[in-house]
Amino acid sequence: MTFPVEPGMQNPPPSQAASGTLSLSADPVIPRTVATAVASKKKEHMPALDGLRGLAAISVVVAHLPTKTAFWEKVSFGECGVFLFFVLSGFLMTHLHLQQPINVVNVRRFCVARVARIVPLYYAIVLMAFAVSMLTQVDFHYRMDLADLVRLLAFAGSVDVFWSVGPEFQFYGFFLLLWWIPSLRGRSRTIALALLGVFVVASYVASPYLPGILFVSKLHIFLGGIGIALLRHWWGARVQTRAHVVALLQLMACAALWVMLLPYPHMLLPVFPQADVAQLSAWYYTDLPRVLLAALVVLAFSYRSALSDLLLGNGLASELGRSSFSIYLLHRPVIDVMTALGLFDRLDPWSAGIGCIVATVLLAWLANRALETPARVWITRRFMPARPRSVGTHLG
Repeated sequence: MTFPVEPGMQNPPPSQAASGTLSLSADPVIPRTVATAVASKKKEHMPALDGLRGLAAISVVVAHLPTKTAFWEKVSFGECGVFLFFVLSGFLMTHLHLQQPINVVNVRRFCVARVARIVPLYYAIVLMAFAVSMLTQVDFHYRMDLADLVRLLAFAGSVDVFWSVGPEFQFYGFFLLLWWIPSLRGRSRTIALALLGVFVVASYVASPYLPGILFVSKLHIFLGGIGIALLRHWWGARVQTRAHVVALLQLMACAALWVMLLPYPHMLLPVFPQADVAQLSAWYYTDLPRVLLAALVVLAFSYRSALSDLLLGNGLASELGRSSFSIYLLHRPVIDVMTALGLFDRLDPWSAGIGCIVATVLLAWLANRALETPARVWITRRFMPARPRSVGTHLG
């Protein structure tokens, strides 16, 4: 089984949302009366979300293995990973930025951080794949022509795993609009919210029929992450989160993950007729109950507990999370090399699969240390403005 095919594209996998450990690092202007609460929030650490991102990346590798065991063949690893990545993206953007005032400095910080996270490694691998395509006749998953290259560099391409970087990057621009609307006042905000509601509903209705490279086809998934981030903020301001509540949430999240992995070929909530939405990927990604299940997983593991540290906050899971974008982009070349060497034919599925995962993780770790992290650090130091100490120029 290959990863489900989006309309008009090849074998889609997920995209990455953010890197490193998650902590709130911005400095919004705040009254002294709430300074203590915000100082505490800035130190909040969510290591399990790193591990969750790493787990989602590994699930994509499993989804793309040429040979699988009977169990791996049936489980929806890749589709589940897509949901987790996009929900994580919506959650992180909202949790890190939406409570800050929107001003020139904060917007610039947001844009620099997003470009530094996505562009260097993505462009490097796309350009290397194009060079290999032009210089050799070797058939491989990333083979492309000049038109493909231009579309990929513009974040609108559909070559294999690169398809999902487009919706992710496009969503960052849409998030700026969401960030700006609350700064409006009176009738302007009412009108903007009404137009936003119409756009969201229209996007969802059209989502199964839109190209998967457009963020609007996955907007409802991103909004799932935004919704739980807002819920978490509202809940934290009114209710003391107790250990037994977190434990219950995380047990429910484990059950939700299992339900998302189950091989069910249609929507849990059949909004669209099967005759109109025939492809498995369109069914799966448009299914609102699955959005809620993925949102529950991200919400539950955003809280730190002994269980979350054990399952997703351990050292190995955190390392996978830090290298997850590299895993996402590099697992296809590893599969191509192993296929050319005939390893998938010579080895049993378990040995070949585990070997592929290990090789991918090691290559991703090297790429993260040699290219991804140094490039991100350089761009951040070179272009990131200082945190605002006073109210900046508001964009609203």
